[in-house]
Amino acid sequence: MASRKDTILKAAKRTAKQAHAAASKRGHKSKTRVNIEPHRHCSVCWKPISLESDPAICGDDGCSSMYERREKSRKRFTFLMYFGILIFVGLLAFQVIMGASG
Repeated sequence: MASRKDTILKAAKRTAKQAHAAASKRGHKSKTRVNIEPHRHCSVCWKPISLESDPAICGDDGCSSMYERREKSRKRFTFLMYFGILIFVGLLAFQVIMGASG
């Protein structure tokens, strides 16, 4: 039984070979380039959006609500991480103080 890592590696190699073969076929037929305007992509649905879009989301309501949920979750995680570090340092300092006096 192959591990998950091996399965993913095989799939990636297979996809890379397919992409290389497709690029090779296209490369022999035509060397024209399509001019594409500089852009970025919506962080939720990956649609092309303008470089000036801030935050990096398209105007879709679903993308806006998903972005707001992600931001709220990110802020909560950051707060909890710093709060956890603060508690750890506080307990460590308490032990040092109690150890020095006792």
